[in-house]
Amino acid sequence: MDELNLYLQSLIQEACSHQPTSPQRSKAINRLLRAILNLKRNRSRDNDIYEEALYKTMFKLSKTICEKYDPNQGSVLKWFNTCLHRQYIDEIRKVNRHRTRRQFIKQTHDVELDPLDQVVADIDASLLLPVWQSFVQWIQDDPDNILKTCHIRNNPKANCQSLAYLRLVIGKEWQEIAAEVGSTRSVITSYWCRKCEPLLREWLEKNQRLFGEDNYER
Repeated sequence: MDELNLYLQSLIQEACSHQPTSPQRSKAINRLLRAILNLKRNRSRDNDIYEEALYKTMFKLSKTICEKYDPNQGSVLKWFNTCLHRQYIDEIRKVNRHRTRRQFIKQTHDVELDPLDQVVADIDASLLLPVWQSFVQWIQDDPDNILKTCHIRNNPKANCQSLAYLRLVIGKEWQEIAAEVGSTRSVITSYWCRKCEPLLREWLEKNQRLFGEDNYER
């Protein structure tokens, strides 16, 4: 067992020895994720899909690492890479579903795509347009002011409403969004995975009756 793996395991053990909501656990997990991120950055691909999968994997594992990681099944990095690979495949499939849906709508209507057709969400791509419209309408209206008030510290412009609109409705790349809201790409994508996506998924779960039992798989 190499020194790196021993170090990563020690961080996991330290984190899991503290209460889930304690500052001590958060600090240990942050050190672990920074160490892993530095290793992945050295070998990172210039690929938006990979980057998104990487941040989503790190976010998920920050919440479940004490329950999910078993040192008897291999090194920390091997386990992390397995989780990352699965998330990466999921992201690729999501992009492919989105492309298929856009092509289908374009062929069916033989018109230019409406901005609503460019919505990307973690649900089945075969959903009818009215469903997408309801989701997008909620993002635009934000009736309970949930999305707009959830923003990066000291940067109200970088809030979940604007990020969701720019990313999901308009379809802009993360680098463009970062420049528009006055932040960096890494900060934006990290905040998106940690704060914004859970809010969007919560709305979808509460409104799953719109999707029908056959289409909803969360």
